[in-house]
Amino acid sequence: MRWLFRLIGAFFSFVWRLFWRLVWIVVLLCALAFGFLWYLNGDFQGALKQAERSVKIGQQSIDQWERTGQLPKLNQTDSHQHSEGRWSQASARIYLDPQMNSRFQEAYLEAIQNWNQTGAFNFELVTEVSKADITATEMNDGNTPVAGEAESQTNFLTGQFLSVTVRLNHYYLSNPDYGYSYERLVHTAEHELGHAIGLDHTDEKSVMQPAGSFYGIQKEDVENLRKLYETNE
Repeated sequence: MRWLFRLIGAFFSFVWRLFWRLVWIVVLLCALAFGFLWYLNGDFQGALKQAERSVKIGQQSIDQWERTGQLPKLNQTDSHQHSEGRWSQASARIYLDPQMNSRFQEAYLEAIQNWNQTGAFNFELVTEVSKADITATEMNDGNTPVAGEAESQTNFLTGQFLSVTVRLNHYYLSNPDYGYSYERLVHTAEHELGHAIGLDHTDEKSVMQPAGSFYGIQKEDVENLRKLYETNE
């Protein structure tokens, strides 16, 4: 019988050592991930905030799964209600929130560049929010089934925008279960910026198609934008 007790003891000893090795591996991976976030953000507080966001996103997904047995559905890019607003001219100053996710910042910058390259509208980056017409930032909301949103303030007498805030939603865009590649993230940013300069949803092949963010800026989007600001001259 002694050999049996020795075998059982050896088994539990192996399991115990394996458990602590796994714990150390998890700790090491977390430390490496945090270090990577720190490197991307360039400061400790930024990395800490991004890590907190990631944990919160994961916890919200787990909570949703425990309540319903499934993740919340995402059927559209946003639920934008068109205000028919536009700027006084085909240009606007835009401020990027420096505290937001670095991947979102890159997506916004690429989306801005893509819109500027059309020649139909020009975004000018500013470093002070007080000088901006448009503020680009983020949100983390699993209760609202949208990948982004554009919230505008409009002068109803002139029909011109006073200010616009666009947000990309971490809850869906940073969750791999929703399948948002970096390309689709850029398309989502282009879509919300499209609302910020006066474009509405369309069912055609367009960056302004309301579901999926599968298309980038199309020729029709540029033509619609030119028409919008030609009538404002």
